[in-house]
Amino acid sequence: MDKIYELANLIKESNKLVFLTGAGISVASGVSDFKTIYSSKFHSFAPEDIMTKGFLEENPDVFFEFVKTYFSKKVEPNIIHKVIADLENVYGKEVHIITQNIDGLHQKAGSKHVYEIHGNLDKWHCTCCKDKKMLEEVLQSNSLRCDKDGCEGFIRPEIVLYNEDFDRRTLLTSNFQLQTADTLIVIGTRLETMFAYEAVRNFKGKFVFMKRTPVGMELPREADLEIYDKAEEVFESLDKIYLNEEME
Repeated sequence: MDKIYELANLIKESNKLVFLTGAGISVASGVSDFKTIYSSKFHSFAPEDIMTKGFLEENPDVFFEFVKTYFSKKVEPNIIHKVIADLENVYGKEVHIITQNIDGLHQKAGSKHVYEIHGNLDKWHCTCCKDKKMLEEVLQSNSLRCDKDGCEGFIRPEIVLYNEDFDRRTLLTSNFQLQTADTLIVIGTRLETMFAYEAVRNFKGKFVFMKRTPVGMELPREADLEIYDKAEEVFESLDKIYLNEEME
Protein backbone atom coordinates (compact mmCIF):
# COMPACT_ATOMS: atom_id res chain seq x y z
CA MET A 1 0.00 0.00 0.00
CA ASP A 2 2.96 2.34 0.52
CA LYS A 3 3.58 2.34 -3.24
CA ILE A 4 -0.03 3.41 -3.85
CA TYR A 5 0.51 6.45 -1.65
CA GLU A 6 3.82 7.14 -3.38
CA LEU A 7 2.07 6.99 -6.76
CA ALA A 8 -0.71 9.22 -5.47
CA ASN A 9 1.76 11.82 -4.25
CA LEU A 10 3.60 11.82 -7.58
CA ILE A 11 0.30 12.45 -9.36
CA LYS A 12 -0.68 15.19 -6.92
CA GLU A 13 2.64 16.98 -7.33
CA SER A 14 2.66 16.77 -11.13
CA ASN A 15 1.63 19.69 -13.31
CA LYS A 16 1.43 17.62 -16.49
CA LEU A 17 1.04 13.84 -16.67
CA VAL A 18 1.65 11.59 -19.63
CA PHE A 19 0.41 8.00 -19.54
CA LEU A 20 1.99 5.55 -21.96
CA THR A 21 -0.32 2.55 -22.12
CA GLY A 22 -0.15 -0.90 -23.69
CA ALA A 23 -2.32 -3.96 -24.17
CA GLY A 24 -2.06 -4.97 -20.52
CA ILE A 25 -4.47 -2.28 -19.37
CA SER A 26 -7.33 -3.53 -21.55
CA VAL A 27 -7.24 -7.17 -20.47
CA ALA A 28 -9.58 -6.36 -17.56
CA SER A 29 -12.08 -5.08 -20.13
CA GLY A 30 -12.07 -8.40 -21.95
CA VAL A 31 -9.76 -7.41 -24.80
CA SER A 32 -7.70 -10.40 -25.96
CA ASP A 33 -4.20 -10.44 -24.51
CA PHE A 34 -1.66 -10.11 -27.32
CA LYS A 35 0.60 -12.63 -25.60
CA THR A 36 -2.20 -15.20 -25.85
CA ILE A 37 -3.04 -14.29 -29.46
CA TYR A 38 0.56 -14.49 -30.60
CA SER A 39 1.34 -17.73 -28.79
CA SER A 40 -0.51 -19.85 -31.34
CA LYS A 41 -1.18 -19.95 -35.07
CA PHE A 42 -4.46 -18.99 -36.73
CA HIS A 43 -5.40 -21.34 -39.59
CA SER A 44 -1.71 -22.28 -39.82
CA PHE A 45 -0.67 -18.61 -40.11
CA ALA A 46 1.37 -16.72 -37.52
CA PRO A 47 -0.59 -13.67 -36.24
CA GLU A 48 2.35 -11.37 -36.97
CA ASP A 49 2.14 -12.50 -40.61
CA ILE A 50 -1.62 -11.96 -40.74
CA MET A 51 -1.36 -8.39 -39.47
CA THR A 52 0.49 -7.13 -42.55
CA LYS A 53 -0.70 -5.18 -45.57
CA GLY A 54 0.47 -7.90 -47.95
CA PHE A 55 -1.47 -10.63 -46.14
CA LEU A 56 -4.59 -8.44 -46.01
CA GLU A 57 -4.43 -7.93 -49.78
CA GLU A 58 -3.74 -11.58 -50.58
CA ASN A 59 -5.92 -13.26 -47.92
CA PRO A 60 -8.68 -10.80 -46.96
CA ASP A 61 -11.03 -13.55 -45.78
CA VAL A 62 -8.51 -14.94 -43.27
CA PHE A 63 -7.62 -11.42 -42.12
CA PHE A 64 -11.30 -10.63 -41.61
CA GLU A 65 -11.90 -13.86 -39.68
CA PHE A 66 -8.88 -13.09 -37.48
CA VAL A 67 -10.29 -9.65 -36.64
CA LYS A 68 -13.74 -11.11 -35.91
CA THR A 69 -12.27 -13.81 -33.69
CA TYR A 70 -10.12 -11.57 -31.49
CA PHE A 71 -11.30 -7.98 -31.81
CA SER A 72 -15.04 -7.86 -32.54
CA LYS A 73 -16.32 -8.29 -28.98
CA LYS A 74 -17.94 -5.19 -27.52
CA VAL A 75 -15.89 -4.02 -24.55
CA GLU A 76 -16.16 -1.20 -22.04
CA PRO A 77 -13.52 0.87 -20.21
CA ASN A 78 -12.30 -0.57 -16.92
CA ILE A 79 -11.22 1.13 -13.70
CA ILE A 80 -7.82 2.04 -15.18
CA HIS A 81 -9.32 3.95 -18.09
CA LYS A 82 -11.90 5.57 -15.83
CA VAL A 83 -9.45 6.78 -13.18
CA ILE A 84 -7.12 8.23 -15.80
CA ALA A 85 -10.09 10.07 -17.32
CA ASP A 86 -11.19 11.28 -13.88
CA LEU A 87 -7.78 12.80 -13.22
CA GLU A 88 -8.49 15.15 -16.09
CA ASN A 89 -12.26 15.60 -15.96
CA VAL A 90 -12.93 15.49 -12.21
CA TYR A 91 -9.69 16.57 -10.57
CA GLY A 92 -8.46 19.05 -13.16
CA LYS A 93 -5.05 17.55 -13.89
CA GLU A 94 -3.43 18.06 -17.29
CA VAL A 95 -3.34 14.54 -18.68
CA HIS A 96 -2.17 13.26 -22.05
CA ILE A 97 -2.29 9.62 -23.12
CA ILE A 98 0.00 7.96 -25.64
CA THR A 99 -1.41 4.52 -26.28
CA GLN A 100 -0.21 1.51 -28.21
CA ASN A 101 -3.76 0.12 -28.04
CA ILE A 102 -6.20 0.15 -30.94
CA ASP A 103 -9.40 -0.35 -28.91
CA GLY A 104 -10.45 3.28 -28.31
CA LEU A 105 -11.25 2.64 -24.63
CA HIS A 106 -9.45 5.74 -23.35
CA GLN A 107 -11.73 7.97 -25.43
CA LYS A 108 -14.78 5.94 -24.43
CA ALA A 109 -13.88 6.56 -20.77
CA GLY A 110 -13.82 10.31 -21.42
CA SER A 111 -10.13 11.13 -21.90
CA LYS A 112 -9.73 14.05 -24.29
CA HIS A 113 -6.03 14.03 -25.20
CA VAL A 114 -5.31 10.58 -26.64
CA TYR A 115 -2.60 9.85 -29.22
CA GLU A 116 -3.02 6.43 -30.83
CA ILE A 117 0.37 5.57 -32.28
CA HIS A 118 -0.94 2.30 -33.74
CA GLY A 119 -4.26 3.73 -34.93
CA ASN A 120 -7.83 2.70 -34.08
CA LEU A 121 -9.43 -0.58 -35.15
CA ASP A 122 -12.90 0.98 -35.08
CA LYS A 123 -12.06 3.08 -38.14
CA TRP A 124 -11.83 1.52 -41.62
CA HIS A 125 -11.60 2.83 -45.18
CA CYS A 126 -11.57 1.58 -48.76
CA THR A 127 -8.08 1.53 -50.24
CA CYS A 128 -9.50 2.52 -53.63
CA CYS A 129 -12.41 4.98 -53.26
CA LYS A 130 -11.47 6.01 -49.66
CA ASP A 131 -15.03 5.42 -48.42
CA LYS A 132 -15.07 5.47 -44.61
CA LYS A 133 -16.66 2.79 -42.44
CA MET A 134 -16.81 1.84 -38.79
CA LEU A 135 -15.92 -1.65 -37.55
CA GLU A 136 -19.55 -2.46 -36.78
CA GLU A 137 -20.51 -1.73 -40.41
CA VAL A 138 -17.68 -3.91 -41.68
CA LEU A 139 -18.71 -6.78 -39.41
CA GLN A 140 -22.31 -6.50 -40.59
CA SER A 141 -21.28 -6.59 -44.24
CA ASN A 142 -19.20 -9.71 -43.50
CA SER A 143 -16.72 -8.84 -46.23
CA LEU A 144 -13.68 -6.69 -46.83
CA ARG A 145 -14.71 -5.98 -50.40
CA CYS A 146 -15.93 -2.42 -50.99
CA ASP A 147 -19.69 -2.25 -51.60
CA LYS A 148 -19.62 0.99 -53.60
CA ASP A 149 -20.82 0.61 -57.21
CA GLY A 150 -17.93 0.06 -59.58
CA CYS A 151 -15.27 -0.01 -56.85
CA GLU A 152 -12.92 -2.97 -56.80
CA GLY A 153 -11.04 -1.96 -53.65
CA PHE A 154 -11.00 -3.62 -50.26
CA ILE A 155 -11.69 -2.28 -46.81
CA ARG A 156 -8.82 -2.06 -44.34
CA PRO A 157 -8.54 -0.86 -40.74
CA GLU A 158 -6.89 2.46 -39.97
CA ILE A 159 -4.20 0.84 -37.86
CA VAL A 160 -0.46 0.52 -38.36
CA LEU A 161 0.15 -2.97 -39.65
CA TYR A 162 3.55 -4.68 -39.45
CA ASN A 163 6.18 -3.03 -41.64
CA GLU A 164 4.09 0.13 -42.04
CA ASP A 165 5.24 3.55 -40.86
CA PHE A 166 3.69 5.35 -37.91
CA ASP A 167 1.71 8.50 -38.59
CA ARG A 168 4.27 11.30 -38.48
CA ARG A 169 1.91 13.87 -36.96
CA THR A 170 0.91 11.51 -34.15
CA LEU A 171 4.57 10.81 -33.34
CA LEU A 172 5.49 14.51 -33.37
CA THR A 173 2.57 15.40 -31.09
CA SER A 174 3.35 12.52 -28.74
CA ASN A 175 7.00 13.53 -28.49
CA PHE A 176 6.03 17.13 -27.76
CA GLN A 177 3.79 16.01 -24.89
CA LEU A 178 6.63 13.92 -23.48
CA GLN A 179 9.07 16.82 -23.70
CA THR A 180 6.74 19.13 -21.78
CA ALA A 181 5.52 16.72 -19.08
CA ASP A 182 6.96 16.30 -15.61
CA THR A 183 5.67 12.77 -14.94
CA LEU A 184 5.47 9.72 -17.22
CA ILE A 185 3.44 6.70 -16.06
CA VAL A 186 3.88 3.55 -18.15
CA ILE A 187 1.24 0.85 -17.75
CA GLY A 188 0.76 -2.56 -19.35
CA THR A 189 3.58 -2.62 -21.89
CA ARG A 190 6.95 -4.34 -22.07
CA LEU A 191 8.39 -1.35 -23.95
CA GLU A 192 9.38 -3.58 -26.85
CA THR A 193 8.63 -1.10 -29.65
CA MET A 194 11.34 1.38 -30.56
CA PHE A 195 9.03 4.34 -29.97
CA ALA A 196 8.08 3.25 -26.43
CA TYR A 197 11.66 2.35 -25.49
CA GLU A 198 13.06 5.67 -26.74
CA ALA A 199 10.21 7.63 -25.16
CA VAL A 200 11.12 6.30 -21.73
CA ARG A 201 14.87 6.47 -22.25
CA ASN A 202 14.76 10.14 -23.20
CA PHE A 203 12.17 11.27 -20.65
CA LYS A 204 13.61 13.80 -18.17
CA GLY A 205 10.94 13.89 -15.47
CA LYS A 206 9.60 11.41 -12.92
CA PHE A 207 9.10 7.94 -14.37
CA VAL A 208 6.68 5.32 -13.03
CA PHE A 209 6.66 1.79 -14.46
CA MET A 210 3.67 -0.43 -13.75
CA LYS A 211 3.11 -3.99 -14.94
CA ARG A 212 1.55 -7.17 -13.62
CA THR A 213 4.90 -8.98 -13.53
CA PRO A 214 8.52 -7.89 -14.02
CA VAL A 215 9.49 -7.72 -17.69
CA GLY A 216 12.71 -9.71 -17.31
CA MET A 217 14.82 -7.01 -18.90
CA GLU A 218 16.47 -3.79 -17.88
CA LEU A 219 14.27 -0.73 -18.24
CA PRO A 220 15.43 2.01 -20.64
CA ARG A 221 16.16 4.20 -17.62
CA GLU A 222 15.87 3.92 -13.86
CA ALA A 223 12.30 4.28 -12.63
CA ASP A 224 11.40 6.54 -9.72
CA LEU A 225 8.69 4.03 -8.85
CA GLU A 226 8.09 0.45 -10.00
CA ILE A 227 4.83 -1.36 -9.24
CA TYR A 228 4.38 -5.01 -10.19
CA ASP A 229 0.74 -5.88 -9.57
CA LYS A 230 -2.59 -6.03 -11.37
CA ALA A 231 -3.08 -2.50 -12.67
CA GLU A 232 -6.84 -2.64 -12.17
CA GLU A 233 -6.32 -3.37 -8.45
CA VAL A 234 -3.73 -0.60 -8.17
CA PHE A 235 -6.10 1.93 -9.73
CA GLU A 236 -9.03 0.75 -7.65
CA SER A 237 -6.97 1.40 -4.52
CA LEU A 238 -5.77 4.72 -5.92
CA ASP A 239 -9.36 5.74 -6.58
CA LYS A 240 -10.65 4.73 -3.15
CA ILE A 241 -7.74 5.76 -0.95
CA TYR A 242 -6.44 8.83 -2.65
CA LEU A 243 -8.53 10.35 -5.40
CA ASN A 244 -11.82 10.34 -3.53
CA GLU A 245 -10.29 11.54 -0.26
CA GLU A 246 -7.13 13.56 -0.73
CA MET A 247 -7.98 15.49 -3.88
CA GLU A 248 -11.44 16.71 -2.83
